Amino acid sequence: MSNRNIVIVGGDKRQKYLKTYLQSKDFQVHSYGLFDWDDDSDKLKMLIRPNSVVVFPLPAARNSKTVNMPFSKKETPIDRVLSLLGSGNMVFGGMINGELSERLREAEIPFIDYYDKEFIETNAILTAFGTLKILLEHIDFALPMGKYAVTGYGRVGRETASLLTSLSCDVTVFARRRTQRDEAKIKGCKALDITDLTSYADEFDIIINTVPSQIIGGDTLKNIKKDCKIIELASAPYGVNLDEARKNSIDVIKAAGLPGKYTPKTAGEIIGKRIEEYLQREEKE
Repeated sequence: MSNRNIVIVGGDKRQKYLKTYLQSKDFQVHSYGLFDWDDDSDKLKMLIRPNSVVVFPLPAARNSKTVNMPFSKKETPIDRVLSLLGSGNMVFGGMINGELSERLREAEIPFIDYYDKEFIETNAILTAFGTLKILLEHIDFALPMGKYAVTGYGRVGRETASLLTSLSCDVTVFARRRTQRDEAKIKGCKALDITDLTSYADEFDIIINTVPSQIIGGDTLKNIKKDCKIIELASAPYGVNLDEARKNSIDVIKAAGLPGKYTPKTAGEIIGKRIEEYLQREEKE
């Protein structure tokens, strides 16, 4: 397909399926740090050629300093990878921002962030299906018999509420904007202002949070039923005050990054198709 070999650096199960997908399309694909036995730094130097395509995971870096390599026993500094790259290389990655994007620009290395609007929309759908799987693993009642609160009505909140409603669940969306609440009602949910959560917290068996800033703490946690479970979909600093939740014996299930855990094949193939489409266009130009 292409005379440019592809080197996948780091990643989780999504990158394993990404590698399989690209190989099925006749690309020459290698990986580094994707398995716990292939993270020898000399191998990385051998794999990356002057015209190689380098693919970072989602997110690309753990802390702006090291590559996101959860399956590796070692850490690989971003600087180590960048030192092997030149203007003839192409970099793909998810959430390439901050220091990493600045370094790539300074080195005049072209890069594509595949975590764009289209990917985010698809990722939200996969997150909703992952949330459903978590629910089925943790509830002891038939899904439609419970009462569900979804806090926040961004992409993930919208897809999660929609999926539960399609399964005949009783869903209440808590959102700040009236337009979001109106949309939720049109789609079959109940909807309240997010400031009303404290007053209604004791009505729910499951609370699913998608807001990445703390909105569930203090009086809200005191009002939640003791057997209620909170599914935390937001990343740090989270929407739930975890310390207060523990003090109130509330079960909080941290569930960020669900596509990589529950739908890695689909997520990996989506990334693969984006890379394939770009390289095909590049060959035609």
